[in-house]
Amino acid sequence: MKKLSLLRLFSCLPLIAIIIPDVTEAMINRDFKLPFFHIITGAALIAMIITCTLIIRYLKKQQVQYQHS
Repeated sequence: MKKLSLLRLFSCLPLIAIIIPDVTEAMINRDFKLPFFHIITGAALIAMIITCTLIIRYLKKQQVQYQHS
């Protein structure tokens, strides 16, 4: 579970590194078009974060049920 938490953490860093420059450029330049690669990469990172979060919740729930038994 610790590995999943680290994976979730380290997948947030590239997502933030993509979002901040794009938002800044969009605020400065009205004609800025978001690169397709950034959209695909961001969506994949968000999907990875959601998947890791759901797996972590499931494993914690299983651990709590096992301890109560």
